[in-house]
Amino acid sequence: MAFELASGESLFEPKASESISLEEDHLAQILELLGQIPPAVALSGKYSAEYFNRRGDLHHFGPLRLWSLFDVLVEKYHLPLEEAAGFSDFLLRMLDYHPKRRATAAQCLRHPWLTS
Repeated sequence: MAFELASGESLFEPKASESISLEEDHLAQILELLGQIPPAVALSGKYSAEYFNRRGDLHHFGPLRLWSLFDVLVEKYHLPLEEAAGFSDFLLRMLDYHPKRRATAAQCLRHPWLTS
């Protein structure tokens, strides 16, 4: 929601094709932005085998083009470097693949990007 309010666009906009499902494209977009999902996380879901091989790589995809959130904010949305650094740090804390490491709402409210 924060990304959408700041940019006017959704962070992820998956699209289905003849060979790729909407869910697969969504996962690929997440991986391109956040990097490889740790296999223990990728393979822990009920439907993991539909999307990931035993190494945690997506089926139906070759190497993905990584584009970090910081770079997206600078290159696509032309945020100043300092603003992009703070905003990407704020967002990435909420997007951690490991649920126990993800920022809570209370932690987000105390983040310097919001408080400064």
